[in-house]
Amino acid sequence: MQSRSSALTRTSIITSLFIAACAAGAAGQGKEVAPEDLAKGAEVVAVGRVSGLVSRWSTDHSRIYTTVTLSVDQYMKGGSAGAPLNILVAGGEVDGVGEVYSHTATFKKDEDVLVFAEKDREGKYRVTRGQQGKFSVHRDEATGKAFVGTRPMDDVATAVRKAIGVSIQKQ
Repeated sequence: MQSRSSALTRTSIITSLFIAACAAGAAGQGKEVAPEDLAKGAEVVAVGRVSGLVSRWSTDHSRIYTTVTLSVDQYMKGGSAGAPLNILVAGGEVDGVGEVYSHTATFKKDEDVLVFAEKDREGKYRVTRGQQGKFSVHRDEATGKAFVGTRPMDDVATAVRKAIGVSIQKQ
């Protein structure tokens, strides 16, 4: 009986620790940040399509990084009109070896995105606040209208411009 009781106690402790770890992980993720709030801290806010993904080992061969090339349709903040935006993200796949990092933005080729980015110490753009600084842009099949989540892209763009103090002119 003693060993069965000990096994149940160990199982209860392990289960409790697992539940606590999951709760702490969920709390650590924080609440979703609105695009207009992200815009205030970002150096670049861009809307475009992922045109390239190139993964490479770090110089010491300890990590994999992917350079995401974005064909930019519109810079709402920073950037040079018509210039692509290169963003460095942790993770990727090289020679059959893959790395995935939690809380890191992920991109797919030909995906339409809204991205908030800032430069790191080496001058390379990184997604602001990890996965929170990247939004997929989807189009309504019937109308062709762009959406970020459930918000129309036009509304998001207006809120972002207002947040960064860009005057909005009616056309």
